Amino acid sequence: MNPCIAIIEPNTLNCMSLRNMLWEIYNKVEVLCYGSMDEFIRDSNRHFVHFFVESDTLFCHFDEFETLKSQTTVISKGRGRQFVEAGFNVLDITLPEEALSSKLLHLQFMSHYSTSLPDKRKYAKGKLSEREKEVLAYMVKGMLNKEIAEILDISLNTVIFHRNNICEKLQTRSIGRLTIFAVLSGIVDINDI
Repeated sequence: MNPCIAIIEPNTLNCMSLRNMLWEIYNKVEVLCYGSMDEFIRDSNRHFVHFFVESDTLFCHFDEFETLKSQTTVISKGRGRQFVEAGFNVLDITLPEEALSSKLLHLQFMSHYSTSLPDKRKYAKGKLSEREKEVLAYMVKGMLNKEIAEILDISLNTVIFHRNNICEKLQTRSIGRLTIFAVLSGIVDINDI
C-alpha cells in the first residue's frame, strides 16, 4: 500500500495550494485532499504517514489526532500557540511562499517519513553553472539583486542574467519552488534559510 499524506481543509484553494507544494517535496507520496472529516473517514482505508489538518477541524476532532501528534501538522492562520503547546506541528498559512516552503522542508527533515522523499538525483545540480548555484543560494536566502552583485563582485545586470537563466532552466519563477530545489540539491542547507 502506497504511503499517503492527508490534507483535511475545507478551503479548496488552501488545500490545492498546499497539495501542490507537498507534491514538489514528496514525489513518492500520494497527497490527498479532504474538505471535511466525514470525507476523510469515508476514505480511511489508506496508509497515511502524515496529516495536515485545518485548526477548527482539529479542535473539533482533537481526540482522534491526539495520539497522532508526531504525524499531524495543524494548518492555522497565525502561529497557533495553543496547538504548539499541545505538542503539534503548526503550519501558518499566512506566511509568505518562501517561508511556507522553508517550514515544509523543515517538517520534512524532522519527519519520520523522510525515507519516502524525492530522489535527489531528480534535482541534479549539474543543470546550473557554479555561478548560478551561488546566485540561487543568495536568492533563496532573501537577498536582493544589488546585495548579490556586491557579495559576488559582479554587475547588477549579470545577477539579473543569472537569475533569468536559473528560472528558465528550472522552469519556475516561484521563490518557494526555487528554495525547494536549492535545498534538495544541496545548494543550500535547510538551516541557512
